[in-house]
Amino acid sequence: MSALASLHGRALARPLHAKTTAPRRRTRVVLTRAAVDPERDVILVSGCRERIAQCCVDQLSKNERSAGTAVKVTLPHDAYVGVKNPLNAMAKDLVYPDKPMIDCLGALDAVECVDESTDEFKGCLKDCTGVILASEYAPTLLQTAEDLCDRIKAGAMPKLRRVIVLSHIGVERRDVDPWKLMNRKTMVGTGVIGGTPRPGGAPLDRWLDAETLVKATLESCGGADESPWSYTIVRVGDLRGNGPTSVTYGDAMLTLVDNAFDVRMQDIEMEEGDAFEGFTKRQSVAVVLNRMLTTQSYRVINKTFSCISTGPVDRERRKGWDVAKGRSPPPIEDKVVDEELQPKEEEENVPAGAPVPT
Repeated sequence: MSALASLHGRALARPLHAKTTAPRRRTRVVLTRAAVDPERDVILVSGCRERIAQCCVDQLSKNERSAGTAVKVTLPHDAYVGVKNPLNAMAKDLVYPDKPMIDCLGALDAVECVDESTDEFKGCLKDCTGVILASEYAPTLLQTAEDLCDRIKAGAMPKLRRVIVLSHIGVERRDVDPWKLMNRKTMVGTGVIGGTPRPGGAPLDRWLDAETLVKATLESCGGADESPWSYTIVRVGDLRGNGPTSVTYGDAMLTLVDNAFDVRMQDIEMEEGDAFEGFTKRQSVAVVLNRMLTTQSYRVINKTFSCISTGPVDRERRKGWDVAKGRSPPPIEDKVVDEELQPKEEEENVPAGAPVPT
């Protein structure tokens, strides 16, 4: 029985001739809104040609904190364009490499794939309240960050409240080993006749440029005190794991390595700033990115965190899972992310903060 029905029942049970000794006080009921409200929010997820973004969409659709919320998978126009069959030069019919992914994500509850070149996408921008930039490839992530910031400055996203950005561990240590080797610069297109070489490589520089651009755009919107939206950046290590599906890679050895990683490394560790060295599981990254969107904690507002996977887990937790046969371990729970975000011993005197304003 609801509280309202219970109060109503007690009121009817009181004798009509009973006297009240004091006037009844009217109770003011305050309804708190969750960080993500299915009736209000529209979430855009970019980078869904890659596994992390796909896992983000899957979990947004299924997690109780975000289930029912409209999720728009934003894809470039070329994702809908057919190409000649690379395996059959005589074939006349075009093939659509991204169609299986589009159909799979579009079948999830409240999820819709949108072509960025259409008017429908412009309408999504007007209603968008949250964005997850989850491209695993640094140049693509930088391009999506540039597009997002241009739209914010142009006033195309008036309802925007949260921006979650994927980045990489080592961006603040890119001039020292081993990050220096990872960040070496190259020239692309030097072997193409008549082509113009262009800068390549330096992925950590690209990740950092994307972070810096988002932060600068926030400042141009009034800074942390006046901007209507806020960001959270999640830096990850080298990515491992196939996610919740079975074989997704062409390289059999890489697939076997990632299958084992999914099963053995089920836990995470998080710290603020540019910490750690190691690998990060794609499925865990997706949960962390989503939790940065759904949490009500002020601790994540305009902050940067590092996240790596830890393990191996004990034998009991590994039993029965075989990613190659479609039996993946469950994703980490939101409470695990919340525990990692709690103040450490050296931060005991730091206030946890009030809920995120929504």
